[in-house]
Amino acid sequence: MAAGGDGHWVLASMWSLLLVSFVFVMLRMYTRVYVVKSFGADDHMYNLAFFFLLMNTVLMIIGVQYGLGQNLMDILEEEPDHLPLSLLYEAASQTFAIIAMSIAKWSLGLFLLRLVKEKWHKIAIWCMMACLMSASIAVCFVYWFQCTPPEYLWNRKIPGRCHIDTAPVSLTLCILCVVADFFFAGFPWLFILGLQMKTKEKMVILISLSLGVIAGLFGIKRTLEVPKLKSPNHTSKCPFTIVDYQLTLTMICITIPVCRPLYKKCFTKWTSRGSSNYPNSAAPYPLQTIGGGVLQAKRVDRNGSGSTADTNEQVEEHERKMGVNGPFTRTRVYPKIDERRIGGDQSEEEILGPEFRRSQIMDLEAQNGGTMSTRHTNNSERSI
Repeated sequence: MAAGGDGHWVLASMWSLLLVSFVFVMLRMYTRVYVVKSFGADDHMYNLAFFFLLMNTVLMIIGVQYGLGQNLMDILEEEPDHLPLSLLYEAASQTFAIIAMSIAKWSLGLFLLRLVKEKWHKIAIWCMMACLMSASIAVCFVYWFQCTPPEYLWNRKIPGRCHIDTAPVSLTLCILCVVADFFFAGFPWLFILGLQMKTKEKMVILISLSLGVIAGLFGIKRTLEVPKLKSPNHTSKCPFTIVDYQLTLTMICITIPVCRPLYKKCFTKWTSRGSSNYPNSAAPYPLQTIGGGVLQAKRVDRNGSGSTADTNEQVEEHERKMGVNGPFTRTRVYPKIDERRIGGDQSEEEILGPEFRRSQIMDLEAQNGGTMSTRHTNNSERSI
């Protein structure tokens, strides 16, 4: 059965959303693997969310071939045997979309867990993540078993009935998604706003971490569309596609702050290449980077030996180690009572910049009376 009604619009929307999401997935993977050289649990959850979005898109496209997007009466008149398959693929695609939404927000929650220090901050994040995932699983369970027998959900030719109203649990999940979007967007303001950082740098970080508000607005729209799912002609109106818009926006908003090291690296390359076009520029000069450090002409290796080679690789290596005070300095300070594993994933420094780590160090010094243990990972003599 050829696509008709709103089917063409559904196909165009799903392919466009999938393509945009794929671009941001590739940007994030490149940043984490090649720029930051660190790949954590939040990145795996993000990729899993994209896989679920891919499955949702594939099932939706197959459903369109069986009449999804057309009026229910038109399907019954032209191809009545296609209606059960259309409803089945719709139900399966929505299951993947619902779980993908929670997985994407788990990716953001796991990222924020690397930034917070207070115990109640971590508890609040974990509680939000647990509530969201529990609600998503509950909605899927209720949706598939609302009818007796379950097959009656997509095949109304067999005897049966639907005795469970899915609207309350669906509405609860939609509200939780909106709350989660605004929660994760506003939570960084609690522990970043009071840090001793430059105001401009602080606002850039906070705004990038608060882009989830946009996804929250789409979540409100999705909540208002829930009553339309009870319409007998919901195969035509396609209100279920709003969840894909919200999911794509969520993935975009999550990727933007994570790709901050890539933006800084590209901008530094662009400015350094622009300055090299002047014919009278002979000797190398220190390069002021976005993070506030100064890139000297001397190249320092791991063993402490130096050379005067001024190459683009030097700039890339410096940008990869952003988040410290000084050129090629990777000084990390830990309290003696802190159980944090030295040498762990410090990729949050790449995203938030050196001021964030310095402010955390000052807070730790205040909490522990200045008793700190310092570990230097290279030969720079400048301290934080």
